[in-house]
Amino acid sequence: MNCFVCGKKKEDYEVWTNKIVIGATYNSDFQNNEIICNLLDKSVICHVCIKVIEKQVEKERNNHV
Repeated sequence: MNCFVCGKKKEDYEVWTNKIVIGATYNSDFQNNEIICNLLDKSVICHVCIKVIEKQVEKERNNHV
């Protein structure tokens, strides 16, 4: 499987495959992230990229306060 974001080949235990689970796991700012919004039903995203997006969202949230 290749990550939708970084394109690197990943094993099944290294990726998130369900957009609904990703959305339910994180807050609305994360759900509204452009990359997350562009995930297709069949897209997979690796855990490393999830963490990078999470940090980016947190940084943006802190800059708006």
